[in-house]
Amino acid sequence: MKYRTLARLITPTAFIFSLPAVAAIEPAAIDAGPVKIVPMISAQVGYDDNFFSTSANEEDDTITVLSPSVQLIAEDGLNAYRLTYQLSEGINQDHSTDNYTDHNLSADVHLEFSQRSVMDLNAAYNKGHEARGTGLSGTGGIANSIDAPLEYDTQTVGFSYIYGAPEATGRIQVYGEHLDREYQNFRSITEGRDDTEVTLGAVFYYQVMPKTSLLFEVRNKDIDYDVDPANSLDSETRKYFVGATWEGTAKTTGTVKVGVSEKDFDSASRKDFTSGSWEASVRWAPRTYSVVDISTSRSAAESTGNGNFIDTKSYNVNWNHAWSDIVNTDLGLGYTNEAYEGAADGREDDTTSVNMGVNYDMRRWLTFGLNYKYSDIDSNLANTDYSKNLVMLTVNASL
Repeated sequence: MKYRTLARLITPTAFIFSLPAVAAIEPAAIDAGPVKIVPMISAQVGYDDNFFSTSANEEDDTITVLSPSVQLIAEDGLNAYRLTYQLSEGINQDHSTDNYTDHNLSADVHLEFSQRSVMDLNAAYNKGHEARGTGLSGTGGIANSIDAPLEYDTQTVGFSYIYGAPEATGRIQVYGEHLDREYQNFRSITEGRDDTEVTLGAVFYYQVMPKTSLLFEVRNKDIDYDVDPANSLDSETRKYFVGATWEGTAKTTGTVKVGVSEKDFDSASRKDFTSGSWEASVRWAPRTYSVVDISTSRSAAESTGNGNFIDTKSYNVNWNHAWSDIVNTDLGLGYTNEAYEGAADGREDDTTSVNMGVNYDMRRWLTFGLNYKYSDIDSNLANTDYSKNLVMLTVNASL
């Protein structure tokens, strides 16, 4: 069975904001011999009523984001190759110092040596940014020390190898990723946040029914910061999961994993942590035109400067309903609890979000989307609460 086709490799440009995406366009490719060329562009215009995500003295702004991209795609039998470049240009009407230009270059290779031996390889270079009030600058002190977005470069390489035919009783998957991150500005603040992350994992699938398998997974993530002070945040996080994955059973498809997470710090001054952990993603399709996606997880996110790490629990549900062949809507609800483990102030944040969107497929090559997102952060730390409303109009176009 062919795992990947040209149509699956052609994907719309990624949006810069975490909003429901407009309906996928069906771009036509330029035939250049053995290579297919797929140019696309996304344009967004919107309004943010709390541009810096602050608890007081909110400032609003009108935002424009232009994101052209091009993909080069080639196929050789069951093997497929893709090279993608995307530019994202962010322009703010009232805060020009927060304008940005992001670049992303990625390569993907899909190799099928046989029906039971499949490998995926990927590599990416990203020249990105963290908007003021997010990431490292969302922690108060740092936010007051900068007057522009934080810029960073990341280089990532990864692989996934599966041995075992899809219908086999047992299958094994091994995977890994190496990520290197380096901040580019405000170095007196950001130098200590440059890091290298190495993830390795293995999953064994045991088929118990034609479309259902039990799974057993082990994953290790090693994080090393380039600057290694006495109170080093260098650590290893190990996860052990058991669970199940299924397709098309009673109109649902999903994967559910539960287990244990252990975070061990290199420094004796930081307390190691062991807790329950889970990852779940389930899609329920009561009708072919109506789909509900539910996801939840518990993970140990890296500290942004307060505490040892952030114990993060998230819960999300999104409903997409197609009212006709050309109109569909999205409704999403999200809740995240973040406990800053080891923080002297005992910080804990609760984030609630609501997404609503309507998408219109005007043509095969042209789509429109109007999206609204409300976010509210409730924190026990003074001057950290805030809420914001974000409205975005998106246009996607291709050949």
